[in-house]
Amino acid sequence: MISSIVTILILLALAALFAWLVTRAWKSKRWYLKFPGVILAGLFTLVFALLTFVMAKGLYDLTRPYPVASVSVTIAGTPEQIARGEHLATVLCAGCHSQNGQLPLTGGNNLSDDSGLPLGDLYAPNITPAGKIKDFSDNDLYRILRTGIEPNGRASFMAGVTARFMSDEDAQAVIAYLRQSPPIERQTPPISYSPLLTLLGGVGLLGINVPDPLLPITAPPKAVTKEYGEYVVRFLDCRGCHGPTLSGDALPPAPPGASNLTVIVPNWSKQDFFQAMRTGVDVTGHQIQPPMPWKQIGLLDDVELEALYEYLHALSPIVAKK
Repeated sequence: MISSIVTILILLALAALFAWLVTRAWKSKRWYLKFPGVILAGLFTLVFALLTFVMAKGLYDLTRPYPVASVSVTIAGTPEQIARGEHLATVLCAGCHSQNGQLPLTGGNNLSDDSGLPLGDLYAPNITPAGKIKDFSDNDLYRILRTGIEPNGRASFMAGVTARFMSDEDAQAVIAYLRQSPPIERQTPPISYSPLLTLLGGVGLLGINVPDPLLPITAPPKAVTKEYGEYVVRFLDCRGCHGPTLSGDALPPAPPGASNLTVIVPNWSKQDFFQAMRTGVDVTGHQIQPPMPWKQIGLLDDVELEALYEYLHALSPIVAKK
């Protein structure tokens, strides 16, 4: 964050410098210095002023307090609920909150590395009972899952993750699992935003969109249907990397090179899809590379994975614009 503040101050100073040069050029009595100088210095003034504004807005959006929605949940903590929560935590949470993509959720690696961009130090925290969640109520955890907003009103990176589209029942199951998971002490480095991340936030590419009030979400019946497959796509956040149409058109900070699922999966058989998601090797023999989380997706049970296939297989091909 310090680097972002310093960059904003430098940009502001440059904008002021070139604005001063505009006035100097305007006072010149030589036309060949006056008009080119005003135009050139004025252009740089506008560019640096715009960058200053965008970065300041991005830093504000990343650090300002957001409304904290009122919620009231009761976690049953039944064996069935905990088992469902453990399954979801393995599929959804371990990719970010674990260093090896497996439970326990003791904190992850730098998410900036997956993007291929210098976004700063973005470490998902330890969310075992020994981590920061020990100070959060069940209502706090539910609110973070559904909005990304922590009790102090600050936005976490969960604010840009579509785990918020989990059903109420599934979100409560995750909380039930987190509460009884093994407590493991481990500190992750503090979050630090790079100037580039602040700039991306300023132009609205981080997807911070806080729903208020929270509305109930009900999942379709769990079955091998396109409707349940679409629900899986939403809570897996497939569009976060593959773009809103799943055609590989996601903008930064999404990882580059995401495949066009509307072209690939409709040409695969169900066996091809299961093989790719369960082994990491597609039908052509190509090894799927990180950050594609095929290992986590492969942990979906057969009904979830087949429903996902049914939804993706039914997509109409979209030719990505070049």
